[in-house]
Amino acid sequence: MKLKRAAAAALCAAVCMSTGGCSLTDLSTDEMLRPPKTMGDEAEIEQLISKTAPRGYTLKYPKNGSYRSAIIMNDLDGDDVKEAIAFFREKDNTTGVHMLVMYENEGDWNISADFVTETTDVDCVDFADIDDKPGLEILAGYSTYTTNMSFLSCYTYSGGKTDTIESGQNYSAFYCGSLDSGGKSKVITLTLFSPDNEAKATLLEYNSGRSAIYAKASAPMDPNVVSYKNVIISDLGEGIKGIVVDGAYSNDELNTQVIYFNKELAVLKNPLHKEKTRNPTQRSSPVLSADIGNDMIIEIPTVATLPFSDAGGAFTAADQVVWNTFSAKNEALAPQKRTVANYSYGYTLKIPENWKAGTFTALLNESGSVMTLCEWKDGAPGQKLFDVRVFRVADWDQGKDIDGYQLIYKDNLYAYAFIGYGAESELSVDDNEIKTAFSLLNSK
Repeated sequence: MKLKRAAAAALCAAVCMSTGGCSLTDLSTDEMLRPPKTMGDEAEIEQLISKTAPRGYTLKYPKNGSYRSAIIMNDLDGDDVKEAIAFFREKDNTTGVHMLVMYENEGDWNISADFVTETTDVDCVDFADIDDKPGLEILAGYSTYTTNMSFLSCYTYSGGKTDTIESGQNYSAFYCGSLDSGGKSKVITLTLFSPDNEAKATLLEYNSGRSAIYAKASAPMDPNVVSYKNVIISDLGEGIKGIVVDGAYSNDELNTQVIYFNKELAVLKNPLHKEKTRNPTQRSSPVLSADIGNDMIIEIPTVATLPFSDAGGAFTAADQVVWNTFSAKNEALAPQKRTVANYSYGYTLKIPENWKAGTFTALLNESGSVMTLCEWKDGAPGQKLFDVRVFRVADWDQGKDIDGYQLIYKDNLYAYAFIGYGAESELSVDDNEIKTAFSLLNSK
């Protein structure tokens, strides 16, 4: 499925979703044409573009999404032969963008259709099977003069002919893919709040009689979110899939919303957003939702600062990040894994299951290069358990100040190492537990 990031490109970053891509994550991605499959095809396609714009043209590249080429090849009608789509603007024309659809027949390239849209830019492009026929429809989003707002156009191709599917939908981001076990593609648009638009998610459905996509259901979204940072598809149980949306407030705090369609009630739902109620996922940390279990189920972070007192000196407390799954059945977050996070150097440590809340803390030095795990007793740090320290690779390789430290992980910039203090404590862990607790942090 493919993730779409629109005007406020940042999900994934997403689709996801740029801080996000243009497609949900479990649809296959067809190759982008840069150039087309052979030089002969490229030359013929360029000739067709030149024929359409004899005074000259400028190729227009989609600003967001998985398809960033001005010329894209994809099999639109399911016959194992790829068609070509080109976006360009004629010379001296600043308000019109052409979408030229071309097909190959007996070795020659031909024009199927030339659609001209009054816009300055292509926002993003994707493909999905939204009707009851074989093949893929073209979903093209075009920029408007309104900040964070684009409009969606849809087209269907068959046998050399391309037709318009009525849409008329404005959006801030749009996504397409299967949202249930049936596998049929759906289109969902997300809209940020503005004086002219309410913040909402809208499920679009194809009407064969009208040859149009229309709003089947909608759900309110947090109106204080000003941009989407990460949007991903996730299994929510009971054969239901949903869209996990990490959004940012104007102060850069984040929250997560989960959008899914309830078939029994025929409604689109967003259970983590409740008016006048703080979203439990609201956080000032930069961590984003991610599939930390590598099982196609997205975990959603909730964040809280660990215990701290000024007696810690120049140290500050690290955050505890709890990774939760979301179930559509009970509409609740279920904790799966607890970690402590070091945002400065992009890693987390898994908290052992026997460490009870309020019995431990993690302290960071001023630069974040050292994180000390220790007991928490009587409102103050207790005995030290171990340190994790980040060295520059050159210093580690030269053995500078590394006495007693054991390597956990090394990349091109840093060596992550630890040293244990041999504390006799109920919280004591062995060397292997420390090494396996380490993982890089997924944040943007």
